[in-house]
Amino acid sequence: MQEQSIDLLRDEARRLLSLELGLLHHVQEGEGVLSDDRGDEHQTFSKANVTQEIGYLEGELAKIRELKMVLAVVGTMKAGKSTTINAIVGHEVLPNRNRPMTALPTLIEHTPGQVEPVLELKNCKPINDLIVQLGKVISSDRGDAALQNLERTDDMLDLLKLIDQRGSFKALYEGSENIFWFLKSLNDLVRLAAFLGVDFPFGSYSSIDDYPVIRIEFSHLGHAAGQGKLALLDTPGPNEAGQQHLRKMLKEQLKKASAVLAVMDFTQLKSDADEQVRKELDEIADIAEGRLFALVNKFDQRDRNGDSADQTRTFVAESLMNRRLDAADVYPVSSRWGYLASRAQQEIANHGKLPEAKRGQNAWVEDFGQLVLGMEWEDALQDTELVQRGASHLWKKSNFAEPLEKVIFKAHRQAAVMALSSAASKLVDTATRLARFLEVRDTALAKSAEELQEQIGSLRADIAMIDRLEQDSEESSQNALAEIKCEMSMTFTELAEAIKHEVGEGFKAGKRQEQQQAVARMQEQHAPTMAGLLKGAFSTWLGGEGARRARNGFDFEFDEKSPVINFDQKSEAEALLKKIEDGVHSIISDGEVELVKRMGEILKDFRITFAVDIEAEANKLIAGLNERLNRSGFSIDVKIPDTTPLTLRYTAGEVLRDSVDSKNRNVTRSRRSKGAWGTICSWFGTSDWGWEEYTVKQGYYAVDINKVRKAIDVSIEHLFKDLEASAADTIAQPLKEGLHTFFDQLKGSIESIRSDLQQSIRDQERSQDEQIALAGLLSSYKHRVVPIKRDSEELLRDVSLAGVPA
Repeated sequence: MQEQSIDLLRDEARRLLSLELGLLHHVQEGEGVLSDDRGDEHQTFSKANVTQEIGYLEGELAKIRELKMVLAVVGTMKAGKSTTINAIVGHEVLPNRNRPMTALPTLIEHTPGQVEPVLELKNCKPINDLIVQLGKVISSDRGDAALQNLERTDDMLDLLKLIDQRGSFKALYEGSENIFWFLKSLNDLVRLAAFLGVDFPFGSYSSIDDYPVIRIEFSHLGHAAGQGKLALLDTPGPNEAGQQHLRKMLKEQLKKASAVLAVMDFTQLKSDADEQVRKELDEIADIAEGRLFALVNKFDQRDRNGDSADQTRTFVAESLMNRRLDAADVYPVSSRWGYLASRAQQEIANHGKLPEAKRGQNAWVEDFGQLVLGMEWEDALQDTELVQRGASHLWKKSNFAEPLEKVIFKAHRQAAVMALSSAASKLVDTATRLARFLEVRDTALAKSAEELQEQIGSLRADIAMIDRLEQDSEESSQNALAEIKCEMSMTFTELAEAIKHEVGEGFKAGKRQEQQQAVARMQEQHAPTMAGLLKGAFSTWLGGEGARRARNGFDFEFDEKSPVINFDQKSEAEALLKKIEDGVHSIISDGEVELVKRMGEILKDFRITFAVDIEAEANKLIAGLNERLNRSGFSIDVKIPDTTPLTLRYTAGEVLRDSVDSKNRNVTRSRRSKGAWGTICSWFGTSDWGWEEYTVKQGYYAVDINKVRKAIDVSIEHLFKDLEASAADTIAQPLKEGLHTFFDQLKGSIESIRSDLQQSIRDQERSQDEQIALAGLLSSYKHRVVPIKRDSEELLRDVSLAGVPA
C-alpha cells in the first residue's frame, strides 16, 4: 500500500511540475508580461529571476525522477570506514589500506541489477591536466631532487610510471580491481601534488555531481521496492591528504545528507586517542544532530572483561557524544564479519558456491574460511550447506542486521518521501507567488496611474511601519535573551552550592572509611597469637609500645583535617569518586531540566508578546493591504527556537579520571627475634619483648579532595561557558534569524508588490491594443495558475500525511 501511495504522489508531482514549468515558459515568452527590474525594484517575477525559478523546478523534477537519498559515512581514525561501507554494500567496492584512502568524496549508489561495480568520473579533465603539470615538475631539476625524499611504495611507483608515460585517467572503470587502482592512484596523486608543491584542483570537485560514482547493487537491498535511489557518501577523514580544502564543502554535504553514519573503533573508545575521537565526533554532531547514527566497529575484538553492547551504547551516547545521540541509535557491530558473511551469502546465491582463493585473488574467501570453518577450511568449502550455515551464523554474530534494517532500509524507503516533500513545497511557493504577481498586474491594469501611485505611497508607509515593528521586536527579544542569561547565571550559582555540599559529604564518608581501614589493619597486624594465663600476665606487665600503637591505631599518622584520603585498594578510591560523580551528575541533570523548562517559559512569554504586540500589528497591516489591492492574503509565521538541544554536557568520569594517585608508604612491621630470646618470649605471648622491627613498602591510593574540588570547579566553569555558547547557537542566533526572516519576508513581499505596481504604471504607457493583449494574457495565466496552486497544496498535505515509512 505504501509503494502504491508513493507512486501516485510521484506521478502527481511530475504532472504539477510539468504544468508549472510550462506556465512559466509561457509567462517568460508572453509579450509585455515580464520586464527587467529598474533601480531599487524587486519584481516578484522579472526576465532575470524567472530563469532561476525554471531552473529550481527542473532540479526538483530531476530529483523526483531519481528520488535519491544520500547517507554520508564518516569515520574516526582507523575505525574501518571502508570495511563498513563494503559490509553495507555486500561487495568489496573500496580497497582497504593501512593509510587514509579517500582523496575525494566518493558516492556509492545502489543500482539494482548491477552485479559488478563500475566507477564513473565525468569530470576527469582537471585531474589529467594535473598529471601533465606534475610531469613537467618532475622532469625539472627541482622536481627530480624532491623525489629523492619521496616514500616510494608500489602504488606510488605505478603512479610515477603513469605520469612518465604521459598517461591519463579514464572516465569509466569496470570491476573491483580497476576501481581499486583508480582510487589508490587518485589518493597518491593528491599526496604527490602536495609533496611537490602543486595545487590539486579541489575547486573543480566542489559539487556532489562532480564526485566519482561507484554503481553496484547492494546485496541486502537487491530489487527491494523503495522507489528512492540510495547512495552512500564516503567522506575524507581528518588525516586525508588535502582534506582542509574540502572541509567547508564537506560540512555543506553533511548538512544536506539525509543521515550521517559515524563509524567508531570499539578498541579505541577509551584509549589515549579518546580526546581526538571526541573532538572529531563533536564536529560531526554539530552538523548532523538529529540525523546521526553511530556504528561502533570491531566489536568482535571484545574480550570477557570488555563492555557489553548495552554498556557500549550508553558510553558512546552519554560520554563520547554528550547525550547528543540516543543510545538506541548506537550499534556495536563487526564490519569485517558483516562483510565476509554478506559476501559469502551473495556468492552462494549467485553461483551456488564460493570461488577459489588462489594467486592473491579472492583473499576474502580465505579470511572467511579460517574464521568460520577452522583449520580444514579448504576442504569444508565444498560443503555448501555448511558454508551457508556458517555465513548465516557469522552474519548474526556481526550484529549488522539491526543497523541495516533501522538505518539503511529505512533511508532507502524514505528517499521518495523526502524528495516529494521538497518538490511539493517548491510547487506551492512558486504557484503562490506567481498567482499574486498575476493578480496584482491584472488588477492594476484597471486602475489609473494616480490610483496606483496612491497605492505605492501606502506600501511605502507600510514598509516604514514594519521597520518600526522590527525595532520593537528586537528590543523585546533582547529583553528575553537577557532574562535567559540571568536565569542561567542563577542556576549555576545554585548548582555550585549544591555541588560543594555534595563533595563535602563525599569527603566525610571517605574519611570515615579511611579510619575504619586503618583500625582494621592495626587489629590484624597486632592480633595475639597465643592464649593463656602467662600470656595475659606478661602482656599486661610488658605493655608500653603496644599500648601506644593501640592509642594511635595506624601505621602512619592519621589527620582528620587533611584533604587527602588514603585507601588500600584502587577500587575503593574509585568507588568514592564514583559516588561523588553520581551525586554531581544528578544535581546537574536536575538543574538542566529546570533550566530548560524555565527557558521554555521565557520563550513562550516572548512568543505571546510577539503575537500580541508585533504579529497582530503585522496581520492588521497585511489585512489593510489586501483590502486595498483586492487580493488574497498571505501568512508568515516567526519560528521560535526549540530549547531541547540546550543541554549541560557534563561528563564527570572524564573530569575526575586522574584524581586517584597511586603511591607507596614505608610501613614498620614487627616479627619475632631470631634465637633463644625470641623463642622464650613467644612462649609467653609478649607484645614487646622478643620482637624486632623491619620496614616494607606498601602500596596505597590517595584521593586529594581539594584536587577533586578544583577539577569539578574548572569543569563547571567550562560547562557554564559551553552553555553560554550553546545558548548563543541554539537560542540567540536562531531567534535573531527567525525575526529577521519574518520581517525580511514581510518587507520583501510588500516590496515586490510595490515593484509590480511600478511596472503596472509603465504598462499604462502602452497603446490601447497592447494593454488589451496584455490583459488577455494575464487573465489566461491567472486561470491556469489557480488549479496548479490548489493541487500543489493538496499534494503537500498528502505527502505530509504519507510521512516516513516505518
